[in-house]
Amino acid sequence: MDVDLNQYAAAVSDPETLRIRREALIDQLGWLSDEARALEPMLSELPAWAVDQAPLPGDLTVKQTLAHLSALDEDIYPKWIEQLVAEESPIMPEANVEEDPAANARDLVELLNAVRERRDALVTMIQAVPESEWTRKSTLAKDEVDLFDLALLVVRHDADCLRNLAYRLHEADLGGE
Repeated sequence: MDVDLNQYAAAVSDPETLRIRREALIDQLGWLSDEARALEPMLSELPAWAVDQAPLPGDLTVKQTLAHLSALDEDIYPKWIEQLVAEESPIMPEANVEEDPAANARDLVELLNAVRERRDALVTMIQAVPESEWTRKSTLAKDEVDLFDLALLVVRHDADCLRNLAYRLHEADLGGE
């Protein structure tokens, strides 16, 4: 079977493919909200130490991770989108958020609700961006990106954070206090 790999050398840019890609990314962005809803019953049943203590120094707790995801959706990602749409070839700051030292004292359900609410608002914001603006170029961390790239970056970050939590909870001895 002969496969012409050169056909994948250039990014596909026909309108139908871009529309399908846009819809898929928007759907994937909504996944974090769905995950927060699904995690609530499981995380609520865990002992307090499992959600408000880090396994190793430098690791985020479950609550800090949720606060981190929420802060990105409120403080960083919307600014990227606004800048991308409003400016010609903007240079955007990297996603640096200060970790919330009080996150572990916050209510778990409150944190999960904040993740859902802020992600739903972000998805609504991205859905409102006209398709023609999705290919506008900007610079993020010295890389040229468009809204497709930014959305994929967000989805990958979400997946990494949730995968790390899942592995940590899977490996934890949740039977003891």
